[in-house]
Amino acid sequence: MSTPTLERPAAQPDATAASGRWSWLRTEQGLTLPIRLLIAAVVVGIGWTISGNATSSDLFMLTTIVVWALVATSLNIMVGFVGQLNLATGFFFALGAYIGVLGTGKWEWPGWLSMLAAIALSAALAAILGLVIFRTKALYFALITSGISLVAYELSFAWSDLTGGAAGISTAGPLSEGGIARPFDLGIVSLEEPEAYFRFGLVALCVLVVALTVVVRRREGASWRAVREDDALAASIGINVARRKRVAFIVCSTLTGAIGVFYGHWAGFITPEAFTFGDAAFAPLAMVVIGGAGTFAGPILGAVIVAGFPELFRDLRDYSHLLYGGILLLAMMLAPGGLVGLAKDGVRRLARRRGQEGSSTPAPEEPTDPGARRAPAGEDLP
Repeated sequence: MSTPTLERPAAQPDATAASGRWSWLRTEQGLTLPIRLLIAAVVVGIGWTISGNATSSDLFMLTTIVVWALVATSLNIMVGFVGQLNLATGFFFALGAYIGVLGTGKWEWPGWLSMLAAIALSAALAAILGLVIFRTKALYFALITSGISLVAYELSFAWSDLTGGAAGISTAGPLSEGGIARPFDLGIVSLEEPEAYFRFGLVALCVLVVALTVVVRRREGASWRAVREDDALAASIGINVARRKRVAFIVCSTLTGAIGVFYGHWAGFITPEAFTFGDAAFAPLAMVVIGGAGTFAGPILGAVIVAGFPELFRDLRDYSHLLYGGILLLAMMLAPGGLVGLAKDGVRRLARRRGQEGSSTPAPEEPTDPGARRAPAGEDLP
């Protein structure tokens, strides 16, 4: 009598493990990376077409929205994903803008060199500041970062030999010599026309958003969100909370400095008034909160409202800060998750209501006798 043997089943591909390994390519909503790239390509295509037929005033408004959407999306890393009320945006935005304009207009650097210098200096300063500012929390952190932005604004006035003071500086060189603003030479491409600035900014915005959708699903992004939810709990599972905050601050500040270079060349002429606390630090925060912190579409939607509406209603520009404050107050009271959060809540309520309506429909009665058969219409049961 032979002894039966137990055969182990042949090894099957671990589909679950494979899907988990690549799960970071999907968003929480289930959008794969190719679909996100396709959406970005469609957005760029639409913007490209619109810019070809837009007037100069329309292009100015669209480029303004794109610039501030870039700033707000960068700030969203700190505010939305890490949960830190960062108000140092004005400092790094002004730093990048002045390096860009001085590099092209005074030192005659190519635009790409100004960009590299702004990125390197922004990253270095953010790393140094990060060693200090994260010793504080909550309100004190917000106050310190507010002070950093205010220092940049005051320096732009006081250091007039370099910045031109209140008179400002231009990419065309010294104001006394006049001249035309010089193009933004990035080596592989040179931006000169308003359409080119808008299209480049739109492509950069789409690339930034798609890149962030990937980063937040990776280990670094997961650590950011863990820190946002609970510092102590994140530390208890081995996350270096201080380092994660510093990394996010460096990334946010470096991106903002690079956007400042782009803004300086697009504007062609900058003065300290472009970098007031209200415009360069508070307004981007309002964009993130109003649109929806921690979402990808929220900062862009906030930029449309905060930066786009004043351009549409120019007569109300003097009251822009009052309007920002009012909208921000309403958003925090009525929609803490911003407009995107409000929309998500509405979709959930609608789905729940439809589910309740479906469950309230009476189900057809099953016959108590399994052998019973319903008689078709016009037929008698035997």
